[in-house]
Amino acid sequence: MRAFWVVVSVVFSLLSTLFAGATVYSLFAGDDDLPGNAILLTGSLPFAALGWYALRLLNRSAPAAAVDLGRWLPAADPADGDHPELNARLRRASHRATGFAVGWAVVFAAGFTGVALAGAAADDLLATGFHEPGVVVGVFHNRKGTSHIRVRHGDRTDDLVWESNRAYQVGEQVIVIYDPADPARVRTADEQNENQVLLGSGVVPMLAALFGLPFSIGLAAGWRRRIRAVERTGWRRAGVTDDQLGGSQGRYLDAEFRDGTAVALRRSWALLRLSPSAGWKNKQAWVGGWGKAMVVGTVDGPYVLAVHAIRERVSRSPR
Repeated sequence: MRAFWVVVSVVFSLLSTLFAGATVYSLFAGDDDLPGNAILLTGSLPFAALGWYALRLLNRSAPAAAVDLGRWLPAADPADGDHPELNARLRRASHRATGFAVGWAVVFAAGFTGVALAGAAADDLLATGFHEPGVVVGVFHNRKGTSHIRVRHGDRTDDLVWESNRAYQVGEQVIVIYDPADPARVRTADEQNENQVLLGSGVVPMLAALFGLPFSIGLAAGWRRRIRAVERTGWRRAGVTDDQLGGSQGRYLDAEFRDGTAVALRRSWALLRLSPSAGWKNKQAWVGGWGKAMVVGTVDGPYVLAVHAIRERVSRSPR
């Protein structure tokens, strides 16, 4: 259920951001897309808000649903102590993940700005450029790349990006629009011939952000869940071994507690600077949280590792 609401929140938040930018652009440009962009923005915002509200309710209800903390951790013992250095490191990991998400949001905004500027420049040329008759002298259709037409007008011949559905024939008459101060800025009524460098500098970051932003938001949300989980459970001392082979479960961390019980944990993808666990053999560490929101911390560093339980705690022979 959480995964569903995460997808809803992220997808509609991205759409809301996109439609908000389009609406602002249409508002200042005065184009005919303003009503449509405003409708799309109005339609996407409630779903984004609903998704985040549902996640907030799930986060609030998570502690109540995890009252049986004994499934993951032994009972608290004063000997386990409090570890403010691990709590601080956990918060720093959360802040870094949040900063990572903000960075991707900035990348998306910058890409959208580049695309909008390219479109605005083409629209401005259409409105203010010099119009003159031209003739198509070449038609180049590229199925794998950019198609273009070659147009002769006045004493110039220019190649224009062919993006419309219009079919051109050599010798066909077209109206060419260009900037007398910069004749390289040229288009027709149908072909915007946008600045491909500026357009590419916007499209590529936007496409990258469409993948990076949801992933980074998921990371930030995961660290926030771990902070709340550790605040509820505290830390438990354990000897942690990195099982390189892992048998049928694959590679995992084996955390054995002072009472002889143990829990199998697997590293969660976190894309942050984390302590390498390779070579750990009964390494003294502290474990907190429950289920999918657990953390392994070591005071030498200090470091925290985002982990999740593979299975519930089991009894073993006392040490």
